[in-house]
Amino acid sequence: MLLNERMPDHPSQESQAKQPIANESIAIIGAGPTGVYTLLELVRSDSPLFIAVFEKSNMAGVGMPYSPDYATYDMLANIGSIEIPPLTETYLEWLQRQPESFLAPYGITPATVSDRGFYPRLLLGMFFRDQFERILIEGRDRGHKIVVRERHDVVDICVTEDGVELTYEHYDGHQDTMSYDRLIIASGHDWRAPDLPDGVVLPNPWSGLIEADTVGPSIGIIGTSLSGIDAVVAVAGRIGQFVRADDGLSFQVNDEDDGTHITMLSRNGLLPETDFYCPLPYEPLDVFTNFAVDSTCVYGSEGLLDRLFELFMRQLASADPEFAAQEIMKNVNADTFAAAVFSARLKADPFVWARRDLEQTLRDSANKHTIAWRYTILRMHEEFSDLYSVMTDVDRDRFDRGLRRVFVDNYAAVPPLSMERLLALSDAGILDVVALGEDPYEVEEFDDGKRIAVIHQDGRLDFDTLVDARGQRAMSLRHLPFATLRDQVAEAAKADDTQDPLHVSLTDGFGLRTHQGKPRAYLAAISFLIASKPFVQGLPGSHEIAQAVGKSVLAPA
Repeated sequence: MLLNERMPDHPSQESQAKQPIANESIAIIGAGPTGVYTLLELVRSDSPLFIAVFEKSNMAGVGMPYSPDYATYDMLANIGSIEIPPLTETYLEWLQRQPESFLAPYGITPATVSDRGFYPRLLLGMFFRDQFERILIEGRDRGHKIVVRERHDVVDICVTEDGVELTYEHYDGHQDTMSYDRLIIASGHDWRAPDLPDGVVLPNPWSGLIEADTVGPSIGIIGTSLSGIDAVVAVAGRIGQFVRADDGLSFQVNDEDDGTHITMLSRNGLLPETDFYCPLPYEPLDVFTNFAVDSTCVYGSEGLLDRLFELFMRQLASADPEFAAQEIMKNVNADTFAAAVFSARLKADPFVWARRDLEQTLRDSANKHTIAWRYTILRMHEEFSDLYSVMTDVDRDRFDRGLRRVFVDNYAAVPPLSMERLLALSDAGILDVVALGEDPYEVEEFDDGKRIAVIHQDGRLDFDTLVDARGQRAMSLRHLPFATLRDQVAEAAKADDTQDPLHVSLTDGFGLRTHQGKPRAYLAAISFLIASKPFVQGLPGSHEIAQAVGKSVLAPA
């Protein structure tokens, strides 16, 4: 229960209330994880606030990736419980106090949960919903006035000298406008694919694929990361089931199966690696330190990537001398390092490599053994993300084509069960992987739109269904869904004679510059931030953004 019945929409309507009048009114758009973490930051304020939370779905606090509308019981969260930033409690604490009857449908018990476990996304959504409700109670106990508006879609935003005007659409279709002192945009993912031909709309692994009546028998999935695995698992659930036995996981096809075959497509044809064991929280680095990075940055943007890479290699040599001394590591630079790291995998069958990597991961987890070079790269990626916007345009392009791929491959490793499922489907002859190559590929419909083809450098692949599982892509200023705010930000950037309005229009606390003085609107939506902070994704990213936004919003003008 959200306890929001008969709650007013604005502190000016609180004249009959016995609580103190709120010092400031703040609206949050979006009640997914970023919105929940942001709400927690605000309710910890000692000054009473009026907070309005707008959520266009019918279940505030859950978030799209964890909602029953977009996930199935089989879809796993790609994050161990120990890595999920706590709210009113840790995820593990919440799991341990759940009744066995509640956890049973998810295939787990309170006695078997652990801080290293990977659990279904639906279960994580229930955690966020529960925590959201507890934060509401805590906030109201602390004197804040909080109203939650589910099934209310904000359609436009206008920043004024005195505040922010929100135009929103109710679930029954009519619109209203309300004013607040501050606004935080914490809207979630946007799965639009601007690089597809006009008129071509591909289902994604969640909203489009799950609800489709038919999807086969020939299915292509663009993307081999966890989003691609989500799509594979969704299709597999239609035609059979995974079975655990003493000799491992296998896949059994239903009798009525129609010969479904799944092809995963990616540029290089690699499968992700399995999540590896490492100490958490991160152990400090002895070479790639904050002081060393700061000392590298004092020389300016020109040549920054190469200076950071030199520091990067010195840290690898210190942490894992054997890895750094390999023949393939000799004379590598920021442009060639990725090719050296991926060289052996590119020559191997992806499923053979994946099986060997999975077996090693399971051994390492049992023995608490850490692969030093992988752990070292994992600990350095955030510094590169923070400095990405400081690099020159040329260096950013070099980074995107090289080191970025190594970092993404490293931190986007998948749960062991996800890899077991891919291997089981491959063993059953249902799944394969195809490399599209680095050249541009094309997507076109044929047979009166009933089928779709992917035309790449080595040929053509025809499918009955093609799924876009490339995940969240960076959004720019022109994608802001609020026309008035979009124009205001662009106008302010134009007045400052800037070439990249969205990035430079953000303050350190993610405030949008539209007027003089302290920002009125704050952009906490990850889809708009990854263009300048490429690794600020996932729940740790949501938490990091929420902390920065909360601090900035509550700071004195």
